[in-house]
Amino acid sequence: MDFNTMIGDCNISWVEEFYANALGYAEDDYTSTVRGVKISYAPDVIDALFGFRQADYC
Repeated sequence: MDFNTMIGDCNISWVEEFYANALGYAEDDYTSTVRGVKISYAPDVIDALFGFRQADYC
C-alpha cells in the first residue's frame, strides 16, 4: 500500500483545524472536530479504514 498516492489534494485550513481541536479532548479520547463534525482517529478506526489486521504474536 503506497500511502503517498492516497493523500491527494487537501484543504490546509481543515488540517490545521483538526490538529487544533484534537488538543481540546482528553488524552485517550482520540477525537477531533472539523467544521462541526466529530472525527475519531482511534487506532481501531484507522485499522478498519485501511484494512489492517491485528498482528499475531507468539
